[in-house]
Amino acid sequence: MTSATAAKAAPRPEQRDEDQHANWQGLTVVQMDRGEPLRECVRAAVHTYLRNMAGQEVEGLHRFVMDEVERPLIETVLDAAANNQSVAARMLGISRSTLRKKLAAYAAADGAPEA
Repeated sequence: MTSATAAKAAPRPEQRDEDQHANWQGLTVVQMDRGEPLRECVRAAVHTYLRNMAGQEVEGLHRFVMDEVERPLIETVLDAAANNQSVAARMLGISRSTLRKKLAAYAAADGAPEA
């Protein structure tokens, strides 16, 4: 996908966040071959998203996808690390401080008090 494809396909600023979130949430998860590389799963999901946009303009696709992918990645790794932030940070290749900042941001976004 080129930047021209993403730029060709952006909702008006007042609708962008709501429209993109609604369209992303409406996607059907298709069970992929577990041997298939993650990048192919992402490629298929982005292709489906763009097809579902049906000619609507798309802006900020990179940030949108990163926001959608980062949180479940961190939560899954943290779970696999038995909630040990040091281990999870090493697995993710980020500092523990960065991990803690991201977790605090997720808690704030959820309306939960910071720990």
